[in-house]
Amino acid sequence: MSANDVLTEALAELLVLRDNGLPWSDKYGNTTMNFGRIEGGVAANVVAEEASASMAVRLAAGTPKVVQGLIINALADVKSRAESLGAHLDIEWSSEGYPPVDISCDIEGFDTITVNYGTDVPLLAGDHKRFLYGPGTIFVAHSDHEALEKKELEQAVLDYRRLIIAASKIDHQSQVEL
Repeated sequence: MSANDVLTEALAELLVLRDNGLPWSDKYGNTTMNFGRIEGGVAANVVAEEASASMAVRLAAGTPKVVQGLIINALADVKSRAESLGAHLDIEWSSEGYPPVDISCDIEGFDTITVNYGTDVPLLAGDHKRFLYGPGTIFVAHSDHEALEKKELEQAVLDYRRLIIAASKIDHQSQVEL
């Protein structure tokens, strides 16, 4: 059996899961699943011995463990069928992941938008408000045409200053209230 056959069956099941069975929320929308890299085989006329796919899941609801369980369940039949034919379907997790990130967005004068992208914000230490901001537009981030115009970078300096001042006031108010 071709490893590419096993992989394409697995990916088909994951597409069904992605379109119909991943957690969603009113606030953050749909959980997303992106297949970023797919590869297998050495030539068109050779049965593929190995194949792999890498994907990223960005949670809008639920927990990483819940979604891992959904993925394992979605692939159970493919895995069983492959093993009955002497092939293998292995799932490797590159990280534990993190649940949806509740980010503060209450600074006056900033436009806000909810997007299904990952962030390192959960890794920030401490018990404080977390803001996610960057210059430019999120709609070209991590694409082949990601770029900033000079005016966007200049505006970012002013915006970061506003965020720092606002966050300082918030921290000062919470310390005073203690």
